Amino acid sequence: MKKILVILFLFFLCPKFVYSNDITDANEIFEAIHEIKNGLKYKGKTGYVMRKDNEKNYSKFPIVLPENSVPIISDYKSKWGASSIPLKRKDRHTGVDFLITPNDPILAANDGKVVYAKKDKCAGNVMTIKHPKIYLSYLHIGDFKVRKGDKIERGQIIADAGSLVQTKSGGGIAHLHLQASKAGPCPTCTGSWKYLGKKQSWTNVHKYWTGGKGKPECFIEEKKYPVELITLPFQCNKL
Repeated sequence: MKKILVILFLFFLCPKFVYSNDITDANEIFEAIHEIKNGLKYKGKTGYVMRKDNEKNYSKFPIVLPENSVPIISDYKSKWGASSIPLKRKDRHTGVDFLITPNDPILAANDGKVVYAKKDKCAGNVMTIKHPKIYLSYLHIGDFKVRKGDKIERGQIIADAGSLVQTKSGGGIAHLHLQASKAGPCPTCTGSWKYLGKKQSWTNVHKYWTGGKGKPECFIEEKKYPVELITLPFQCNKL
């Protein structure tokens, strides 16, 4: 009985798995985005998730970014889109949006093979890579540095970070959308399924980080990582 009470207490004490470093106030989010776009840290820190209106974390574990990581502007299954003034979505977000700076390098999150690299009229430049355990799609990127069929290594520059994509899919602010799939692209499908794969194959990218579920790590040259898991797809220590 005591064990049940303790579990219930912890559940109601921390029901949303919100990390203490996250930003939940709308005005603070707007201010943080403005600071970052001007090359500054917000209140001297990076490495947090922006959760407008104290939105819950829909993963079943905390998301703890490295202190020197760029922030997440729209998390997995969020109701809020990536924008300088986040707008409510009609559907749930299926990937993770990182607030990157245009022309910064985008890195391969693991070894793999490029299976898709094209410009999409809605999402801008898109690349999908077959990694050892999952397929990852990198959306809204800039110039490709590799092409379909290329074998790539973890940490390799695969593209530049893209500028704002002037469509609804672009979200209203330059960002990197990272999405995981268990099955990979569907060539006979239409729309985003061509590169993301069928909806039933989509999965939470936060399950596959090298530091464990919800614990992404920055890529460091010559460091050894679990071969099936992924590192952050950009350079840390930017700000």
